[in-house]
Amino acid sequence: MKKVLFVFGSGGHATQSLRLFIEMKDRFDFEFMIEKDDPFTAPKLEGYNIYQVESMRGKKENVFSTLFRAVVCTLQSVMVFSKSYPDIIISAGPGLAIPISYLGKFFGKKIIFIESWSRVTTKSISGKIIYPIADEFYIQWPDMQKVYPKSIYKGRL
Repeated sequence: MKKVLFVFGSGGHATQSLRLFIEMKDRFDFEFMIEKDDPFTAPKLEGYNIYQVESMRGKKENVFSTLFRAVVCTLQSVMVFSKSYPDIIISAGPGLAIPISYLGKFFGKKIIFIESWSRVTTKSISGKIIYPIADEFYIQWPDMQKVYPKSIYKGRL
């Protein structure tokens, strides 16, 4: 059975990810990477291997704090990847997915990205960064194919 590392953000990203996970949970061996400061997601994933890491950025932070968080998240992503060594990395949009996706791509792993359902006409930061390396890039609104020409539209989660 293929091992999937599912990268969860918090809030709406986690809601979308949980919906998808419920549909797929019997088909793969799942592990999860979640934000350390998210108190709601871990209890919903009880019984699975969970890696908690620093989020890429906090709300209303200055540039220095964001850069520091990004470095910490990247280093933690290296540790998570080396422990998990997944076949597939799936994410539904958080910045947390950026370092682990690039690391996975470097090692030949399949990268699946789902642009957030809140993105109706414009790209997210993480979408812009992961789109060039994603093996499968899903959008949830048909108009988004204008901004992501190689994307796949399957409807909303």
